[in-house]
Parts: sequence; structure tokens; C-alpha cells
Amino acid sequence: MHTKKFYAGEIDGSLEDYQEITFFFDSNCKGPNDKVNKSDFLYQIATIEDFYFILQNDKKVLEHGGNYLFQVNTDKNLEVMLQSYQLFSFMIFFKNSRDRLYGKMQNFNREICNQSEKHISENISEFTRMNCHGKFIRGALVNLGYSILKSDIEYSDELALAFEIYQTAILINDDVIDRASLRRNQPTIPVHYMNDWETKGIQIKRNAYNVANSMAICAGGLGMCYANQKVAETYNGSDNLGTLLKYFNQVIINTIQGEIIDVILPFEEQNFCSNEDDLVDSITEIYRLKTAWYTVIGPLCLGMILAGGADEDIKKIENFAESLGIAFQIKDDILGIYADEDNIGKNVGSDITEFKQTLLYAYIRNQKEYFSNLLQYYGKENLSYEDVKAIRDLFSKSGALAYAEHEMNRYFELAIKGLKSMKFIPEEKETILFGLIWYLKLRKI
Repeated sequence: MHTKKFYAGEIDGSLEDYQEITFFFDSNCKGPNDKVNKSDFLYQIATIEDFYFILQNDKKVLEHGGNYLFQVNTDKNLEVMLQSYQLFSFMIFFKNSRDRLYGKMQNFNREICNQSEKHISENISEFTRMNCHGKFIRGALVNLGYSILKSDIEYSDELALAFEIYQTAILINDDVIDRASLRRNQPTIPVHYMNDWETKGIQIKRNAYNVANSMAICAGGLGMCYANQKVAETYNGSDNLGTLLKYFNQVIINTIQGEIIDVILPFEEQNFCSNEDDLVDSITEIYRLKTAWYTVIGPLCLGMILAGGADEDIKKIENFAESLGIAFQIKDDILGIYADEDNIGKNVGSDITEFKQTLLYAYIRNQKEYFSNLLQYYGKENLSYEDVKAIRDLFSKSGALAYAEHEMNRYFELAIKGLKSMKFIPEEKETILFGLIWYLKLRKI
């Protein structure tokens, strides 16, 4: 029998009240619903997907705070147990960071709202409204990057907050570019301004949406400056401040460069029909610059820089995180078509409306029969549910979905290979980084 113990830490000090939660891994069981006696806290699990399902749907597992036992009787289920243990290690780390950062972010939001001029106050309030609902995954990765080398993890919290503030800012600008109406299950800033004016009975003239967009751009610009200011003020005495700010701004530069390609590529494709090989290369470059750098590379490496990481080790993390970030974006493109809108927090089908260039699109572009049908929907505004179903069917039948999934899994495998090659990472942190891989691979939102 193989077992692993996990202790998540105290919540209220009453450890005598905690029972042990046991996860029993057995490929012959039926799945996450095949749970024996809820009061015993025993879960029978056949696959890592079952384990992910439990973590997402049974809140008391992550909130338990006491002892956990991972148990398997036969070697054939050992890999599932170990992967689940890695995923669980990341989820606990993520939860602890998120809970800590959330409270600190609320304090930040209150602090910056202290403005006397009403228009400035309203604009900053719009920024903080969008800044209240992040998942804090990138902030947690800053903490994780720092913790690879140092144990005083809370020292990296202000850097983590700065990165989350930057993320909110870049998303606000992205929503203006994409003319999006929904972000983080909230109306975007331009939409909120328009709705507010209508509620107040203000007559909406032709330039109103332009003004609403401009106000969103102002809010995004403020957010960028708040992020840099927080880093400069908090780590003013750090020997690594110059390197930290230079790297942070390089992340911003790379993200905007990726956005440039992301904006112009659909226009070129609609009007000039670009070369197929160039299209795939350009799409991959968007994934690298716009997603990998600001989602995985930037947070992890900034944390390591703050901790004084060696240049050669940071470069290794960059290579690992680039593969993981590209895999993350391909997954995001798939979810953008196939996910449930209530879960994803933005408009399903928005990629279609924006004529977004993805690997799904690049593949079906060579399938003439399917591509001509896709063009009936690509770029169309106000997609119906039936339209989305038809698009899903086209991507599936043409092989585009299978191709995108294959590429996604290839990049995930490259990330796994890269992580295994890094010998400077402590075993505990390597376990959490493997858990990050499974989390991004299995996510549904």
C-alpha cells in the first residue's frame, strides 16, 4: 500500500475537532460520486479528473484545514495518486495566497478611492470594481516564484498585488479593443458607464460610447501606474529593485506587443487572407507574448528576481513557463468556444465575433467545405445559442478541435519535461509546480 500525508494548517486552532479526509485511488471505482459515507470523509477516485471534480465541487475538502491521507493499494493507480497529490498541493498553496491577497487588495482599493473630485473618484471606482473580482492566480504565482528560494512568502505579497493590479489594467484596455461587454462576470467599464448614464436619464448622443471607451482607457492607464508605483514604493530598499522594475516593464512591453499582433491579424485575415504558415507562426507568437509572458513567465520570474534568483535559473523558469503559457492559451481558446458562459466569466463566442485568430481557426481554414460554413458565423455579432452550437460542430467535425487539443497537450508535455530538468527547485516546490500544470490542464473556466 502507498500512502501520502498532507497537513493543510490550522484554521481556528481546534485541531481535536478535525477528522482526517481520506482519498482512496482505485481505477475500478465509479468516480467522484462513488463516495462511501460522507461523515467518514472518504472519497474513492478513479482518475485525476475525478479528484479535480471533488476539489471544485466539495468546498469542505479545501476548507478542511486538517489532515489528509492519499492512499492506493496497487501500483497501477499510483500515478493518479501522485498527480492528485501534486494538484492538491498547488490548490492549497493557491487558496492560501488568494485568501491573503484578497484582503490586502480590498485595502488597496479603499485607499485609492479617496479622491475629492467626483469624476476622478468615479473613474477610480470603476477600476476598483473590476479589480475586486480577479482569481488571483497570477498573484499566487508571484508568491510561488519567490517561495522557490525564500520562505518569508508574505514579503512578496505587494509584488503579487502589483501584478494583479496590472492584470486588471491590461484587461480593461483589452475589453475596449475587443468591444467586450462582460469581464469577470461584470459589465465592462464602457458598458457600465453607458448603463449608468441611461439610468440617470441622460440623453445618449453619438459620441457617448467613445467617451465611455476613453474613460475605460484612463482607468486602465491609472492601473498600470498604480502597479509600478506599488513595486517602487514597497521595495525601495531592495538591491533587486532596478532589475525588478525592468523585468516588470518588459512583461508589459511583451504583452502589448502580443496585443498588437492580436489586433491586426484578424483585420489582415478578413481583408488580405494571409499565408497559412505565417498565420500559425503569428498566432503562436500571440500566445507567447500576450499570454505566456503575462500569465506564467512574468509572475514566476518576478517572484524569483525579488528572491535574488540567479540569471541562469530564471532563464530555465522562462523556458518552462513559456510552454505552459502557450498550452494555457490554447486551452483558453477551446474554452472560449466550448465552455459554459456562466462559468467562464466572459462572453462565449466572443472570439468568433472578434474574428479572433486561433489554432482552431488556422486548422479549419484549410478545410474548404467546413471553412466556407464557418465564415457564415465568423465576425458575426450577436451570436445566438444555435450559432454557437453550429460553430462547435464545425470545429469538431473538421478535426480543428482534435488538432488544437493535440498541440495543447504537446506544450503541456514540454512544460513537464522542462520542470523535470530543473534541479535547483526544492522537492516541495516542484510538487506545487507540477500541480499548477494539472490545474491549468484540467480547468473548466
